Amino acid sequence: MVILTSRSLKIGTIIDKTLGVVEHGMKPTLIYVVGLTLINAAIGYYTVGMTAPMDQVVIGLGKFVVGVVTAYVLFDALLRRTGLISRTEGDVFLPYVGLSILYTLGVVAGMIAIVIPGLVIMARWMIAQPLLIGRGYGVRQALGESWERTRGSEFTILGAWFALALPLLAVVIACAILFDPADPIGIVITQLASSAMSVVSLAMGVAVYGLIVGKESQAAAFA
Repeated sequence: MVILTSRSLKIGTIIDKTLGVVEHGMKPTLIYVVGLTLINAAIGYYTVGMTAPMDQVVIGLGKFVVGVVTAYVLFDALLRRTGLISRTEGDVFLPYVGLSILYTLGVVAGMIAIVIPGLVIMARWMIAQPLLIGRGYGVRQALGESWERTRGSEFTILGAWFALALPLLAVVIACAILFDPADPIGIVITQLASSAMSVVSLAMGVAVYGLIVGKESQAAAFA
């Protein structure tokens, strides 16, 4: 595999490799989508009437924990199935949790600052989690290297992400309009689309990581 510089990335290439990552990791991806959808749909259904601020904090924290655990498992599976794991040490779950917290805070803070900064941060930190899981980098090193490696390609990455995620976002918006918040069908469809959007982000992180970092010893299987 030829490792690309971030500036030579193309939207079509990122989309193609993202779909390739999903194809190579189809089984864990399906398990992730079904499991995450069922868990979040159950949380959404049984907490639909809980609108107090503290209730919303607890619900949000619960979903965050579920999202972090399931994303870590899927990231690890996708990196292994595409041949992009090169770390020699053991589990890196706790550092991953810390990185996920910083990543989320950074993106949310950017979104509050007129949205675009949050999207740029999301793109520039796109490969931080694969760097941590795939190479065993520390949190600070992973965030810093991701920021540098993706320099100049943030809008290319965002273009690819929007191309895959916008149809799913449209489904979420349509469900909000067409279904009552307590309708279990609407809840399930919304959560299914949200889970698929998460897959887009995770698989694209692996794809971009493979394109501009790769594995030191051999080419990635999906390339």
